[in-house]
Amino acid sequence: MKLYFTLACFFALPSTFSYAQSSTPSVQTLDETYGFRQARFETDITAFQDLALAEKAGETRYYRRTSEIKQFGSGQVADITYGFYKGKLAVVMMKTQGLDNSRAVLAELQQQAGTGVRRSPFTHHYAWNGKRVHMSYDENSMSYDALILLTCKKLKEQELKQALKAPQPIPSRI
Repeated sequence: MKLYFTLACFFALPSTFSYAQSSTPSVQTLDETYGFRQARFETDITAFQDLALAEKAGETRYYRRTSEIKQFGSGQVADITYGFYKGKLAVVMMKTQGLDNSRAVLAELQQQAGTGVRRSPFTHHYAWNGKRVHMSYDENSMSYDALILLTCKKLKEQELKQALKAPQPIPSRI
């Protein structure tokens, strides 16, 4: 059941934001960059020399780069994780800690990709929806820590289709 809810949310997010996202040249930068720094989406894992395994989830492996520069704009990034689906770069996750770092990173994201679509005037949750890349910024309103996700739409779609094909366990009745 959780899987279906997750899948439904994933498919709803891009459609929710696509109508509100303007097609400014800065949003196109997400598609042109197609990744993070020198790491481009769909690049084979063998092209990376400095990866340390952090976590496994199904056919996706998450790594940290041992030589990672944790500065982004004028903000410090606490953690950067690269997700490889079937050996290809599919997602980049960044975590920030505290108001100053989170907002500095948000300012840099907006500098590079435009203002994004703000989900609510009361929260700091933004989304950028390119044709090939989806990016989100979600800030915790209590700690001001933030999670930034850059996702390759093509590989995420493949992963979701594969997950839907997999047999789901039938819940047992007690």
